[in-house]
Amino acid sequence: MSKRSLLILALLTAGCSLFKFNIDTPARRREAEEARQREAEAAQVQAAEQQRIAVAQDAEAQKARDEQALRDIEALRAEIKAAPDGTKAIRFATLVASAKDSKAARDGKLDLPALQTEALGYLEQALTTPDQEVFFALAAMPAAPETDAAVTRACPKLRPTVPAADVPDFVRVCLARAGGDSKQLKWPSVKADLVALRKADEAAARAEAEAARANAEAEKDAEKSGKAGAARAIAAVFAAGRCNFGNCMKDGWTASTEAGEVRVACNFGNCLKDGWTARLPDGSEARTSCNFGDCMKDGWETRYADGTSARTSCNFGKCATDGWQTQLPGGGSARTSCNFGDCFKDGWTTQMPSGEVRCRCNFQKCLTDGTSCD
Repeated sequence: MSKRSLLILALLTAGCSLFKFNIDTPARRREAEEARQREAEAAQVQAAEQQRIAVAQDAEAQKARDEQALRDIEALRAEIKAAPDGTKAIRFATLVASAKDSKAARDGKLDLPALQTEALGYLEQALTTPDQEVFFALAAMPAAPETDAAVTRACPKLRPTVPAADVPDFVRVCLARAGGDSKQLKWPSVKADLVALRKADEAAARAEAEAARANAEAEKDAEKSGKAGAARAIAAVFAAGRCNFGNCMKDGWTASTEAGEVRVACNFGNCLKDGWTARLPDGSEARTSCNFGDCMKDGWETRYADGTSARTSCNFGKCATDGWQTQLPGGGSARTSCNFGDCFKDGWTTQMPSGEVRCRCNFQKCLTDGTSCD
């Protein structure tokens, strides 16, 4: 063979090594599938481990919070015994209330009935000197015979400090805690105060009935399309719209209706405690106040510019999980139930006299991302 032929053969042999052949065989396919399964199993193991770590961290954080709550209660108890006063008594009652749903309470590490009785005693002790803030903290304690009795005992002490304009509301609280038995109310002006309450209720009923009739006439055309009714109803529902600045509880919300936008602002930057004010599309305002400073427990009342009002009460004292009922102007009512037991995650459904309204939490975050209602 000549040198030229040898050179050509060498070049051809070298070129063959540049080509790679990937032959698909059952064995190769099986190996690839097994590799994918191993990767999937590894990913599942990793996810399970991450979940376990997260659960452990949550449990540890909850344990730390429970232990801190116990320390706070013990420390405040010592402070009260050393120097009792109304501010400390209110703080103690607040700590006990906030511990109600804690794991420590569920596990029996906290004796809530005993703590509530203790808080009740501190509040009643502080009322040796009449103090309206302490009185209303006492009246906001969970309903129980001992609480009713304590409020009834406190009413005569506080009565001299109540302004004349507030007497009907004060007597209403006392009479409710006395089970409607006016004979249990013991203070010098009680008969005159009961008359003032009756007259105030009668006047309010007359004004509301008259306002309802006038409002029905004024809104007759608008109600045919549901525009005005929707705007008024949405003003009385917490966080029924898009949250302003991503915080409905602090900055309020804005709701779009067929009649225009309803713009809501939280009173003093705290809707759940101090209520909210809604500006309706027609320029009027609807003002909402929380009962006893706790909307999600004791409900709220919305007063419209025409003198009518909508009164809302929480089912079982838990609006956020059990829903609420609203007495509408003119005698109608609306019932709201939380979807899947969590209004501020899954939204709510309201049965109105005119039909059903469904509100959904945007991204399951009603208090930050608002709601969409239809």
